Amino acid sequence: MTPEKLLSRHSLDNGLTLNLWDCSRPVAGDRWYVALEARIAIPVNQDTMPPELSREAAAVAAALGPELIFSQRDERNFIAAQEAPDLLKEMAARALDLAARYFGHPDFARKLIRQKYAQHLERRR
Repeated sequence: MTPEKLLSRHSLDNGLTLNLWDCSRPVAGDRWYVALEARIAIPVNQDTMPPELSREAAAVAAALGPELIFSQRDERNFIAAQEAPDLLKEMAARALDLAARYFGHPDFARKLIRQKYAQHLERRR
């Protein structure tokens, strides 16, 4: 099994950090499973709390923990070994493009906390 490798770190406009991980591994012969995972650690605190949840900040933090890890994976299977590095670079370029428009948005952390807390409440019902 090939361990994950940190490819790069990128500071986002909203103060968060995007980490790009290479999760690729060989599958058979000269064929590879190529995977890039984008991860962002989001602290659950007053700075990232949605305004409507600020009164419940302690309950939100207790439910979600001190930090959420957002992750998104781009993957392709059965890729020729010689094509894998270029494909990984393309995946990283797409993730960085998305980071500028989506992950770096000022409300990204608030929206994710709101969504995860709503999921938590739904599971409890």
